[in-house]
Amino acid sequence: MVEAATEADIPSWLELVREVEPLFGPMPMFDVTLKTKIREGDALCVRDGARVMGGVLLGGEAPDHWIRWLAVRRDARRRGAGAALIGAVFARWPAACSISLATFGADNQQGQPARRLYERFGFQPREMLPRGPEGGTRQLYVLVRT
Repeated sequence: MVEAATEADIPSWLELVREVEPLFGPMPMFDVTLKTKIREGDALCVRDGARVMGGVLLGGEAPDHWIRWLAVRRDARRRGAGAALIGAVFARWPAACSISLATFGADNQQGQPARRLYERFGFQPREMLPRGPEGGTRQLYVLVRT
């Protein structure tokens, strides 16, 4: 079940950040961003007890929304956490909007599961973006909901 993140989730969420950092690249000051997003109600997570299994940070303003960050722990993948997070994003934002995100380029093997998840929900690949902080390719994905 997806719920709003709380400050009690921060230590576990930061464990998730450290786990995905080799793929995402350095994320300095993530704790500050996370605290801000929690206060704004724009941080959602899936928990197993007190452990954050996956999380998403949201942004943008209607009608142009953004998924700013989404990750799922390795041991929670292929168990529906990513799909649940995307479902919660859809429930939060009305149908008449766009939802954009930056994900890994097609050449990044470790990023393929994320691309498949987004495409399964109807996101369409768009232009390539500047490389990520770890040097990997990035691509814009957009879903226009009418």
